[in-house]
Amino acid sequence: MITLRDMRPLAAPSRRPAGPSFADRRRVAIAAGALLLVLPAAARAQAELTHTEDASPVPAGMLRFRATTGWTRFDERFIAGGRRTLGDEISATDFGPQQLPLLAPVQAALQTLTGDATTRLSLGHLAVYSDARTVTTPIVLEYGVTRRLSIGVLVPIVQTRRAVSVRVNTDSSANVGFLPARLRSAAASQNAAVYAAYTRAADSIAALVSRCPANPAAAGCAAVNLNPSDASSAGAQARQFADALRQSLGTDTTTTIVAPRTGSALATSIDAQRAAINARVQKYLGATAGASTSVFLQASPFSYIDLQGRNGVGGLLKSALGGGLDSLQTTNKLVLGGATVGAQFMVFDHFLADTVSAAHVQTRLAVGAGFRYEALPTDSARTLGVIAPSSGSAVEFKGAMDVITGNLGGTVAAHYTRFLPHTVDAPLSGDPITFWPIPGFGPAQLTSGAILAIDVTPRLLLGNSFALDAHYGLQHTAAPSYDRATLACTSCVSQTAHRVGLGVRYSTVDSYLRGVHTVPVEVSFTHLQTVAGSDGVAAIQRDQVQVRYFFTIRGRR
Repeated sequence: MITLRDMRPLAAPSRRPAGPSFADRRRVAIAAGALLLVLPAAARAQAELTHTEDASPVPAGMLRFRATTGWTRFDERFIAGGRRTLGDEISATDFGPQQLPLLAPVQAALQTLTGDATTRLSLGHLAVYSDARTVTTPIVLEYGVTRRLSIGVLVPIVQTRRAVSVRVNTDSSANVGFLPARLRSAAASQNAAVYAAYTRAADSIAALVSRCPANPAAAGCAAVNLNPSDASSAGAQARQFADALRQSLGTDTTTTIVAPRTGSALATSIDAQRAAINARVQKYLGATAGASTSVFLQASPFSYIDLQGRNGVGGLLKSALGGGLDSLQTTNKLVLGGATVGAQFMVFDHFLADTVSAAHVQTRLAVGAGFRYEALPTDSARTLGVIAPSSGSAVEFKGAMDVITGNLGGTVAAHYTRFLPHTVDAPLSGDPITFWPIPGFGPAQLTSGAILAIDVTPRLLLGNSFALDAHYGLQHTAAPSYDRATLACTSCVSQTAHRVGLGVRYSTVDSYLRGVHTVPVEVSFTHLQTVAGSDGVAAIQRDQVQVRYFFTIRGRR
């Protein structure tokens, strides 16, 4: 087998691999029982490296250096019945309240302005392409305390990148436009005039309805007394229009952010409703009552600059209606992760003590545990689409069994990680994981879902140095949880991923034992990809390169 076989002195006599003894069986039972006590049923997937563990020991007095770099990339996720691109998660045929929830009250008020409950606010078509990449390099040092026990420390370097390319208004479906700062004063003034006109009309009609029953001969009372309920209804409609105008389109430079598009069906409907209200209030107040002009209209279509902003001036996302979200952009993070300290114990080892081939089955089993401490900076949902490099502190348990017979071998490994809570800047309500959160943020305690991974690696040995590997991995991830009761995390679900791949390994460890090579080193390359998964699982492709190098600290050479 090309992984480290035993590294005991060559003078040790050859022996045939024996079956498990009573002591071995007892060690297996104790190890399995310990693992069962700490492995809950649920777990949650992360972008952690797989197929990097086997049961090879670190000989007493030796130091093993291991570095594994994995390049993970994906631009799709699995959904029921197929896949969905990352861009589809962001894109919208009609960009509006579904993406920016603070636009929902604006849409409701526009329905009052048009008198049509089916009115929908649309800033146009938002087309987005997105892909993600993670480069993970865990660096591990392991020291053999005894033949069975080794201790180690792991420090990961993680770089994440999510690329986002945005196109705005690729068709003419927009019925609302964004108002840059230079237009807001004129827009606010025009809208305020319409608001004031209808507020005056509503107040005047209310006063007539109140005094005309007692003073039927007073000016304006004849029409009101003929149909007081219609007069009251006309005044109420004028007031509703005024209030809806202030809520949706604004009447000052702070609240005037969007406006109906010139020539759109929305603008036409609002003006038709204005004309209808004018006719009703003029019936009771005279020809000069009502608003002589319509609301302010935006002639320019919604654009990329309107969405993102430019030269330090924020666009819609940074505005009050966007909730102060960061712009859609490519995001990068590079972190030096926290340290993991752990130990590995060889439960039994029935590999040959020398390099002579054996026809019988050889086996060995190792179990281990570790604690990862990582003080994370607070992640914020304000930055859209960022891939978190890590999930914080955790406890980890692992086990691996190697088997070899003739030129065939393999490894079965299991790994379990349970994360501890850490603080994030999350939305105050709604789904905290969705790409478009409800703006309004505060600290929350996030506990990432635990991970349970099982990896199977059958192996074909080619001589003393090379081997070809096949890979299968099953990774299950429990749903994450938040401590805030107001969060309705519909995206917080457990996930299961199935991965397959191929690899090649090269080792000079056996040659080093025979004195042929002076450098005991192992190098492997693995390609993995996700072939199936539950809703939300990333359809990743991953390439991994691992190097393991051995140093003698005491006792050999």
